[in-house]
Amino acid sequence: MSILEGVESVLGMFGEGRHEISFNDVMDELGLAKSSASRLLAQMVRYRLLELQSTTRRYRPGMLLIRAAQAATQAHPFDEQCREILATLSDSTGFTAYLSMLDGTDTVVLQRLNGSNPVQVLSPPGARRPAFTTAMGRVLLSRLSDAEFGTRYGPSNDTGLPLAPAGCPATVGELHERVMTAHRERSAVAINEGMPGIGAVAATLADPISGDVRGLCLSFTAMQVSQAQATSLRDTLVRAVATVGQRIGDPLWQDTVDIPSR
Repeated sequence: MSILEGVESVLGMFGEGRHEISFNDVMDELGLAKSSASRLLAQMVRYRLLELQSTTRRYRPGMLLIRAAQAATQAHPFDEQCREILATLSDSTGFTAYLSMLDGTDTVVLQRLNGSNPVQVLSPPGARRPAFTTAMGRVLLSRLSDAEFGTRYGPSNDTGLPLAPAGCPATVGELHERVMTAHRERSAVAINEGMPGIGAVAATLADPISGDVRGLCLSFTAMQVSQAQATSLRDTLVRAVATVGQRIGDPLWQDTVDIPSR
């Protein structure tokens, strides 16, 4: 394994809501010898790619990575428009808001905005989740053509999805049906799917110039919101996203016939 392959592998461990990793995590999950893991982690700390917590002896993303991520976000005006939508909704609802993108068959958190509610659903920037397990994932997948969807999940509808949590589609065919629903509704709602006790509503925006697609999501605990309230929250998100989508020329939002009215 080259040094860059090692760095990529270590940074890839910060997913699935994982905020920090241990020395043993790196050895066990990457199959590295103790000496190799020690050299790799020491170099990543030296160059500020990781930060070693003195009390727990666990590793977190370093300041170099954090500043690079912040600079990338600030340099992208499209992302800033998405962030403004989420900030307004997070402020008004108190819920956690996320801006994410699709990477292969995973969603990746780009930004998180903490709400004012005392109970928050927190995943750090960089966290990854299988797209089929979340509302965010399904609306992002709904932006793909059938050919692109088939490239990522294979041609057979009978193919099983890995370790499908309760409430999530178990096969590619079931996933495709839910993605088509998200496409028709231009949004998705998921409660107690993928993460028990957690709910979310999500929609997407696409930059017509760059082609970049972003998922916008509000997340909450299932006990906080009823199904009817979740639907109302989804409609609020859709109206906010549609307004910006129409302004920037996102084709998905040019037809306003079935967008919920205020």
